Formats: sequence, structure tokens, C-alpha cells
Amino acid sequence: DSVSALFHHLFLQLQSLSHNVIFTLDSLLKGDLKGVKGDLKKPFDKAWKDYETKFTKIEKEKREHAKQHGMIRTEITGAEIAEEMEKERRLFQLQMCEYLIKVNEIKTKKGVDLLQNLIKYYHAQCNFFQDGLKTADKLKQYIEKLAADLYNIKQTQDEEKKHLTALRDIIKSYLQLDQKEDSQSKQGGYSMHQLQGNKEFGSEKKGYLLKKSDGQNSKTLVKHFSCCHISFQSNRQPVKLNLLTCQVKPSTEDRKCFDLISHNRTYHFQAEDEQEFIIWISVLTNSKEEALNMAFRGEQGGGDDGLEDLTKAIIDDVLRMPGNEVCCDCGAPDPKWLSTNLGILTCIECSGIHREMGVHISRIQSMELDKLGTSELLLAKNVGNNSFNEIMEGNLPWPSPRPTPASDMTVRKEFINAKYVDHKFARKTCSSAAAKMSELFEAIRSHDLLALIQVYAEGVELMEPIPEGGQEGGETALHYAVRTGDHTSLHLVDFLVQNSGNLDKQTERGNTALHYCCLYEKHECLKLLLRGKPATDITNQNGETALDVAKRLKIIPCEEALAQATAGKFNLKVHVEYEWNLRLEELDESDDDLDDKPSPIKKDRSPRPQSFCHSYSLSPHDKLSLPGFTGQRDKQRLSYTSLSNQMYSVSTDCPSSPVSDAPPLPPRNAGKGKPETQSRSNAKKLEHNLVLTSLAY
Repeated sequence: DSVSALFHHLFLQLQSLSHNVIFTLDSLLKGDLKGVKGDLKKPFDKAWKDYETKFTKIEKEKREHAKQHGMIRTEITGAEIAEEMEKERRLFQLQMCEYLIKVNEIKTKKGVDLLQNLIKYYHAQCNFFQDGLKTADKLKQYIEKLAADLYNIKQTQDEEKKHLTALRDIIKSYLQLDQKEDSQSKQGGYSMHQLQGNKEFGSEKKGYLLKKSDGQNSKTLVKHFSCCHISFQSNRQPVKLNLLTCQVKPSTEDRKCFDLISHNRTYHFQAEDEQEFIIWISVLTNSKEEALNMAFRGEQGGGDDGLEDLTKAIIDDVLRMPGNEVCCDCGAPDPKWLSTNLGILTCIECSGIHREMGVHISRIQSMELDKLGTSELLLAKNVGNNSFNEIMEGNLPWPSPRPTPASDMTVRKEFINAKYVDHKFARKTCSSAAAKMSELFEAIRSHDLLALIQVYAEGVELMEPIPEGGQEGGETALHYAVRTGDHTSLHLVDFLVQNSGNLDKQTERGNTALHYCCLYEKHECLKLLLRGKPATDITNQNGETALDVAKRLKIIPCEEALAQATAGKFNLKVHVEYEWNLRLEELDESDDDLDDKPSPIKKDRSPRPQSFCHSYSLSPHDKLSLPGFTGQRDKQRLSYTSLSNQMYSVSTDCPSSPVSDAPPLPPRNAGKGKPETQSRSNAKKLEHNLVLTSLAY
């Protein structure tokens, strides 16, 4: 009914427009104005012409008459001819009145009358929109309910589609395996013809496998799978196989098992269920196919593989940080959207609102879809959702306005804007502007990122000159952070660069932060600054740009980076040398191949280059024996230099299989920093690492 009434008002509105405006203009243009330039003035002109002709004639007659009587008259007065011109004068006055009346009518119609009709149309418009607003208000509750219902329907349909897609893939894989089962069962231990994997599963996977040996099963955590080597340990001896010379063969006895056949040995693995089995078969065959294609094309192994491994390790470490298992704003599980300038993780719904706020508030990147550089993970590695919310939600009122995973976008938007734009819920610790600036200086001096976020939450101006500690007058926090920073404090520089409005502030000597990077040889800080796109043409008191300073001091890395930035060729996806201090998960040894172990005495291992890949596979005893090991088993410093000679590989953790009637295991982090002294009942732990590394030709 409301919609019908609205359409009725729209019809009346169109009628009002037609009658009051269009009809009036049409009649004016086609009627009154049509003869303005021609016929309207003709009677007036004719009367004037007749009057003038009669006047000239009478004047001539008067002069002739005077001449006949011997008089010369130069002028004839109006009074002398008034009686004779009476009729013509009256006709002329009549036509002039008619003409002026007509002109007045036209002026009225195209002026006052037209504007009055437009006013009527304006009132009709107002009535229409007011009625429309009332109708929209009546429909508001219905629309909100409809939107919620549609969202639920969409969720249900998406779930149905997901289940149907999974079922379709399973059926396809079964059909594919059934067609080849007979020929595969007849083949020997090695074959040139391999399975065809489902390309939807790709060539990488994370998950668990059971390794079968001598009737024992050991659970092996596979951290990463990619082409085109497979490395693991058997009988505590390292084994490295080239996938190009291996065959993956499904077991004919168990649909969850498969064999990995090399030139001299067969390894037996079991997946958790049939669907996982299909995925593993596809991943392995796809990896081998990629390796084969690379070999035919003559491609070398990726030169950035070590850097990619480091990036993946950092991302894995970020995902394990406290609070990062849920969205920073609504608590939705498994967030995969990173705010690179705040170091927090959000869900896809909240990330959309972050994007709406603008990059000056939050810069959103996908940890799965976007190719991140290590520089974009600095803050994520050092902040985390829990630490961030302790500051930004320190004064959260009760009842809490915090949204839930089921909240609609309006609730999310109100909360997120209040939290990030207004800092409405932030914890307050400073009582004055001077106290804030003092805390800002102290945060930079002590390399305390959370203290820096605290003063940022309290609204401090990050680019104001700091009150103390400046080597030059007018130093900002960014100048000070660059001058005193090192490889362990790049995250402070990154936070200031990404959250400060102006990166071109100068000291009293005219030096910008770019000048400082060159003066103090801070190449890594320069990379972070150039990501913020500061002006590179600013000169100091000596008339030097930052590039001029780098050339004068012969700081080659700074000179090259600034030259690229000046030419617009600087790559924003940069890697930075930084002490990452990645957490390493404790390793469990499995019972696999326990009977083959000849002696409890450990053999001396040849020294190997340390990297995050190899250190995963070391036992606690071996790690303690390595030079430079500090006793912390869950953290190890990583840098790109330690990966430069490593192949693309990731190790796997292997938790031991459960033993019946065994007491529960102690917490994984118990006794952190000390070697394990307790043995598990019935069996010792044995490591099994499953790694795929890049093949270089």
C-alpha cells in the first residue's frame, strides 16, 4: 500500500510538472511570444506613420498659406494644428496603449507567472519527497529483516555449494582412480607413467601423515609440500629423494594408504581419511609434474626461494601469536587479513570497513591472496591482536559495544570507526601534551613499540619535534628513531613511517629523515621510508638532497635506493634485514624405525649450515650442542643471509603416536629454555621430517 501511494504521488508530481511548467511555457512560446518581433508592433508603427504624414501635410499647407500673404514662417506651433490633428493623435495614442498593454502581459507571463508556476512545482516536489521519506521509514524495518533473511539464505546456499563441490571432487577422484586401478595394480615397483593429480589441490599442502614401518604407525606433521625434492629422516639418517625419480602409487589394500617408490626403497604413508588421501596423491603428482615441466624448460630454481621461505615462516609465526587466532575487532576465527600499519589481523568482513576508513587509518592486505614482503610483516611480528587490544580497548564500556562474528555491518562500522578513528576506547595514561611527548621520546629511546602505540592511541602528534635527545634542533621522533635505530628496532621506524602524516619534516639544519638515513648509514630504515613515498628533492642548509649526501659519503646502498625512488622505479615490496626471533615449535620424536636404532649412544653429526629449515629437525640434545645456541628452544634469529644458500624447503614436526595406558603429556612449553630430561613411557621420540625443496638445474 505504501509503495502504491508513493507511485500515486509520483503520478501527481508529473501532472503538476506538465500543467504548471510545460503547458505554461508552451502557450507562451507558441502564442504571445510568436509575434513579438513582427505583427505585435505593426498597428503601432502604422498609427505613428499616419500621424507623422498628416502633421507634415498640415505644416506644409500652413507655410504655403503664409507665403501667399507675404509672410515667411520658419516654425509652426502645435497649438495651430492641434484641432486638425485631433483624430490622428487619438488613433496613435490608442495604438500605443494597446502595444504597451500587450508588452506588459508578455513580461508578466514570462516573469512573474512562470516563477509562480515553478514555486507550485517546488511545493509539489517537496510533498512528493516528504511522502517518499515517510514511506521509506515505514519500509525500514522490513528491509532490515529482509537483508538479514537474505544473508542467512546466502550462507545456507554457500554451505550447500561447498558441500556439493567437495562431493563432486571426491566422486571425480574416485572415478579417476577406479579407471586406473587395474593397470596400476599390475605395474612393478617403478613406472614411467604417473597418476594425474587434481589441479584444484595445487602443489602445496599442510597436514598430517602416518608413516608405516614394521607394523608401527607414527604421526608425522607435514609443514609444507612443494616441488620438487622430498627430504625426511629414516633410522635417524637423512634421506633426500628427487621426485623426478620417484613414483606415487596408491595402495591396493587400503584406500587411505599410498607408497612413495624410489629407485632402491619403498616408503609407506597413510592419510587420515580417504579425502585427505586424494588430496595428498594430487599434491604429490602435481609437484612432480611441475618439476618435470621445469626440467623440460630448463628453468633454474627460484632465486627468491629462501626469501619466500622466510616470509612463510614469519606468517606462520604471526598466526601463532596470542589473540591472532581470532579477528581483532569481532572475534571471528581464523582471520587472514592483515593491517600492515597496525600489525593486527581481521576477518574479511571487518577488513572491508578498514578499507573504507582509508590507508591513513588502516592498510589492509590479504595474507593468502597478496604477495607480502618481509617489510610488511614487521609490525605484525611485534604487535599482535592481544597486545593491540589491551591498549585500544583498554577503556571499553560495559555492556561492551564490541561486535560479534554474527553482527551486521552497521554495528561493526560504528565500533571500528570509534576504535580506530576516534580512539574512543583507548587506555589513557598521559595527563598533558607535554607528558605525551615525553612518553613518545621514551618509547623510541627504549625501543618499546607498545609504548609507542599507547601514545599514538592518546592522540600524540608523531611528527612534532621531540623535547629532548635531539642531536639537531627540531628532530622529530622519526629522526630520532632513524639515528638511534638498528636491525632490532626497524619496527619502530616502520610504525612512524606508516602512521605519520608528513614524512618531509626538517630539522633546524634542513635535514629530513631521508638525509638522516644517509648521514648515519641506515640503509634498512631508508627502505622503510621510501615505501612511504617521501619527497626526494628536499635540500638541507648545505643545498644537498638526500641523494647528494649519499653520493658525497659514498653510501652505495642508499645511493642506489634513492636513485631508484627518484626515477620512480623503487620496488615497494622490499625485504629488510631484521632480527626476526621466530618461535620454533618443539619437536617430537616418533616411534617409527625405533627397532632399527642400533645403540642409545648418539653418533656425531657433521656440522651443517644453520637455517630455520634444518633447525626444525634437530633434537633438543643436538640443538644444545650447536655453537651459539642460547637455550631458547622456541626462538631462533633468522635473517635473509642465513637463507641465501638454502634450497626451498620446510621441515616437519612429528608428534609421537599415542600409547595406550600412558600418562598425559606435559605442556609443550613447560620447562622452556632447559633440555628435556623426562622420557615418555614405552618409547622414545624419533623425528620424521617431510620436506619438499626446489630443484635447481
